[in-house]
Amino acid sequence: MTVKIFWVSLTCLVFQDLVLLLLTSGRDPGIIPRNQRPPEPEGFDSNADSGRGQTPQLLLPRIKEVEANGITVKSEYCDTCMLYRPPRCSHCSICNNCVQRFDHHYPLLGQCIGLRNYRFFFMFVFSTTLLCIYVFAFCWIYIRRITGSEELTIWKAMIKTPASIVLIVYTFIAMWFVGGLTAFHLYLISTNQTTDENFRYRYDCGANPYNKGVVENFKEIFCPSIPPSNNNFRAKVQRVTQMV
Repeated sequence: MTVKIFWVSLTCLVFQDLVLLLLTSGRDPGIIPRNQRPPEPEGFDSNADSGRGQTPQLLLPRIKEVEANGITVKSEYCDTCMLYRPPRCSHCSICNNCVQRFDHHYPLLGQCIGLRNYRFFFMFVFSTTLLCIYVFAFCWIYIRRITGSEELTIWKAMIKTPASIVLIVYTFIAMWFVGGLTAFHLYLISTNQTTDENFRYRYDCGANPYNKGVVENFKEIFCPSIPPSNNNFRAKVQRVTQMV
């Protein structure tokens, strides 16, 4: 009966893990569509400046100041996407896209983690941690059952079931990686930070303008509905005519 419960529970955990993996890797992370031309700076006169050979992009300030929760933060201009990045947005050098609430690029999935898939990424990592703990614990329970039913020492029982030993070693090592990642992202969620902000960004005022308190920070990640994608990936690509 215990073995049956183990396999049913294991199947449910693996299925849940795979679903979360697909939701993380297959969802638009929050890519901001590129502009086809740079925005015109304030006070730009195309007729007056055309003779001097200056383009709008050359006249654009590199950084603009915007307010976030009453605190001034910097918004940088992206030369690749030809737009000012919204707060918490960053350009991924691997995907070559600006991503809203950019957390990091996850190389194992070949996908950015951002506004629209972060909650699924966290649940995937957390679910994987639970799966490792579950397999690790049940392997030890199985070995203890062998020692009790066949009156063997713990070492002889371990020799009798080498598959359990392999799984114990594997899940023990994996738990340190995924468990540590889970703990780190719990800290990020509780302080309303992204991985990118934690390692790279320092606010001028010293305080995180997005931190609303632990409860509100968790609600911000898991409770709101996911905003719709800004991209239609099934749309036909428009031909852009280059001016000579």
